[in-house]
Amino acid sequence: MSNALLRNSLKLAVAVFITATIAVWTERIEFVWYPILAAIIVVDDNDDQTISAASARILGTVAGGLITFIVHTILSGWMGVLVSLILMIPVLQALGWQSALGTASLTSIMFLMIPSHVALNWNYVFNRALDTVAGCIVAILVGLLFWPRNSYRELGAADQRLRSSLQHQLQRYADWVRHQAERPTPLNPAPLTGDLVRMEQLVSRERSGPRHSRLRTSRWEQRLRLWQLTQSHWVSWERLMQTIPEPNAQRAELIRTAVLALGDQLEARPRPTPQRDARAWQQLAEQERLPLLPLLALAEELRPLHACLGGLNRLAPRPLQP
Repeated sequence: MSNALLRNSLKLAVAVFITATIAVWTERIEFVWYPILAAIIVVDDNDDQTISAASARILGTVAGGLITFIVHTILSGWMGVLVSLILMIPVLQALGWQSALGTASLTSIMFLMIPSHVALNWNYVFNRALDTVAGCIVAILVGLLFWPRNSYRELGAADQRLRSSLQHQLQRYADWVRHQAERPTPLNPAPLTGDLVRMEQLVSRERSGPRHSRLRTSRWEQRLRLWQLTQSHWVSWERLMQTIPEPNAQRAELIRTAVLALGDQLEARPRPTPQRDARAWQQLAEQERLPLLPLLALAEELRPLHACLGGLNRLAPRPLQP
């Protein structure tokens, strides 16, 4: 079991347990389903959303309960709930609470579970909305107090995994061009893509959250863009490297120098990005009797890859307080 799965399971269990305990203590056990469902929904979303997204659950609960009650003073039973659902969209849009629409609709639909639809009165609406709000608050507090998620720590971990993967692979290439190891197999792009997708999710969450100013000062948006460019050029560069016959590539000083220069970039020993030198690659093709176009394509991928790795070092994440 992964740490993330264990963390989410414990958080859900604790939130549900506390919510049920409050329902028993306040003698609301008959309707414990409402706060428990609210807690489960918020725990599920709050793990990867900002506090504002979780607070939308509370706004939706209050808005859904009030709209359903007001409509119910005119229309009773299931017809009142249906009209409430129709009215919620324009009302929430006018208030700017579009993100609360799902919860507001769910709150209204939950009132259909009462034994008799004519019992849907103000007292029932208020108490069920209060139950749902209590479940939301418990879930949010459990997530914030016991298992807070540190997005910047996760970003740093993903960044380090990407860096380590490229460092180890470049070390294999360096050993290969020095005739100390066999030719390395290209990296599987799936793990690299997985880390990049996770970084995108974290950056997007922080961009729309209350700590968006910290995201700008930490320069993670620029770093994410550099990693995306690096992955694209890296995959292309490795594929082109595989097209060059092994004996020819190992003898080529131009390729050896390029591989070592990329390694230096990742080891924080940056060098200037090499200039275009089509003549040197043409001479290599003539000396080793290699096709010229793949070599020129390799050289074109080498330059932006070299520049991206240098940019990643310049934008290295600085230590941040959790």
